[in-house]
Amino acid sequence: MVRAKYSKKGTKSKPDFYQEVTDRMIEKLEAGTAPWRCEWNRFGLAKNYVSGKAYRGINAFMLNFFPAFPIPYYLSYKQAQELGGNVRKGATSEKVYFYKSINKDEDGRTVSETEATDLIAGGEAVRRIPFLKSFSVFNIADVEGVEFDLPELVDHNNPPNERCEQVLKELTDPPEFIQEDGSSAWYSPRRDAVNLPRIENFHSTEAYYTTLFHELTHATGHVTRLNRDGVAGAAIDRNSEGYAREELIAEMGAAFLCAHTQIDASQVLDNSAAYIADWLKHLRNDKTLVFKGAAGAQKAIDYLLNIER
Repeated sequence: MVRAKYSKKGTKSKPDFYQEVTDRMIEKLEAGTAPWRCEWNRFGLAKNYVSGKAYRGINAFMLNFFPAFPIPYYLSYKQAQELGGNVRKGATSEKVYFYKSINKDEDGRTVSETEATDLIAGGEAVRRIPFLKSFSVFNIADVEGVEFDLPELVDHNNPPNERCEQVLKELTDPPEFIQEDGSSAWYSPRRDAVNLPRIENFHSTEAYYTTLFHELTHATGHVTRLNRDGVAGAAIDRNSEGYAREELIAEMGAAFLCAHTQIDASQVLDNSAAYIADWLKHLRNDKTLVFKGAAGAQKAIDYLLNIER
């Protein structure tokens, strides 16, 4: 929630929507997360459920990649009520941004759109001043009392890779594999479990295994395995160098496993390179970072494949 700021005279200052969006982006990148990096299907582009129109521009970017919802369909509070439902108590809204403008005549007076048209027709100058506004929308997951008509999730014909599957069968001390959350990929140290959407939901077979290898590399850091600080720490600060280093280890580990299983993940790994570059700037003073990341990734792969050095 963005708190309103007040001047010394007690008047509310206008929110800086540009800064709000920028701050959200910085927060994600500083936490070691690239919000645009998602290799699985999410019901297509984010859209308004009632109008069926896909969001565009910054709204498309924010609503497609930032919220962790499996279905990116949204409603305003009023639209939810008009459908006979209500927004779940405690639900968090997302902002939709749009431009409006005011018209100023030559004397600086604000005029209506009709007046502005007449002035321009009469040869007078009218200055249009655009400004950004916003309103709130809620994901359909937070709307109760409405039976939504949803399209079926599009499955891709992604066959399993035999070499990758063989490696998975022979892993040393693997974590539990679950698929309870079809909208995200993660490793939970507390549960020692890896969650992944189904292979059919990914854009390609390579994207599925690259994402799985990333999470498996994280799992090697568990306190019962290699006990890495970036995983086994009691309270991990997502803005810390340790967290960023752990993400680098996981990305490198995924690259190593892709090479080991001989799958062509060049496009996915190109995305990883961009992903890494964004938060490496926080560690640019550590010239040994890449060496440390590679060493950590090698230890992780050696553990997973039961290789003795």
